[in-house]
Amino acid sequence: MVDKKVVAIAGASSGTGKAMAEVLAGEGYPVALAARREALLKEIAGSITEAGGRALPVQADLGVWEQTQAFIQRTVAEYGRVDVLINNAGWGIRSSEFDELSIGEVEEGLAVNLTSVLYGCKAVLPVMKRQKGGHIINVSSILGKRARSGLAVYTACKHAVEGFSRSLMNEVSKYGIKVSIFAPAAIRTPWAEKAGITLAKDIRFLEAEDVARVVQVLIETAEHVNVWNLDVISREQTIDPI
Repeated sequence: MVDKKVVAIAGASSGTGKAMAEVLAGEGYPVALAARREALLKEIAGSITEAGGRALPVQADLGVWEQTQAFIQRTVAEYGRVDVLINNAGWGIRSSEFDELSIGEVEEGLAVNLTSVLYGCKAVLPVMKRQKGGHIINVSSILGKRARSGLAVYTACKHAVEGFSRSLMNEVSKYGIKVSIFAPAAIRTPWAEKAGITLAKDIRFLEAEDVARVVQVLIETAEHVNVWNLDVISREQTIDPI
């Protein structure tokens, strides 16, 4: 039997990150979970362990380099390797005209939605180079290609994640490392509520588990295939022009 890949998930305490942890652990993948909310991480990891899976909870602010580096190091110490890193940390920056945001909101938005991705990649690449392989999945958004009024900072971060990921893919392919951009449209998670956005109740948007299952497909794609950009949208959601 082939051992399952070790998957490190940044931003795993709620929403899509929690769903990724539960779905992947349920499929036999050892997972390492990072987020700022330690109690939630331990609760998720405990449920996974009770169900027979393997989970390592690591409290970390992924916008801080030393804590991101420690997350990857603890994952390697626990499992011996990191085969997949999912940079899923994200924060629904308050929907507002840009000049009405505080400097604190701008700085936190950049740290959680962009800096965390850069730090995650920088921390894991030396490990994957030593392994001569690995897969980085950077979670973007449909707003990495489009724009929405009131979400200028979030939109800027997601555009940056996509540009960075394309450049990184070209750099690391020679080491056997894959980089995928995963860009879902609207998802029914607490993100929208935190941002002050109301999703229509009569539309079936993506659910957190839908997103997790798509990530599973990315992970299980043949090693010689790199899905470099994957946009996913609910059939009932309309973006015109798309």
